Amino acid sequence: MNKRYANIKEVSEYTSLPVKTLYEWAGTGRIPSIKLGRRVLFDLNDIDSFMSSLKRDTGYCEKIVNKVLENVC
Repeated sequence: MNKRYANIKEVSEYTSLPVKTLYEWAGTGRIPSIKLGRRVLFDLNDIDSFMSSLKRDTGYCEKIVNKVLENVC
């Protein structure tokens, strides 16, 4: 059985983000979370989507490199 929900320490290990950052982001709504009493849980599907949304656009770097090369040649 695959685990769908994880506590904050597990998500910290999963994402390599500090627990403090996760608490701040969850509290401000930047990252989806579930509050059950004093516990904060995260849906790992939401975490995967959130982390994917943080990826940088590699096309931007390619455009800059091409522009620099045009100016050099």
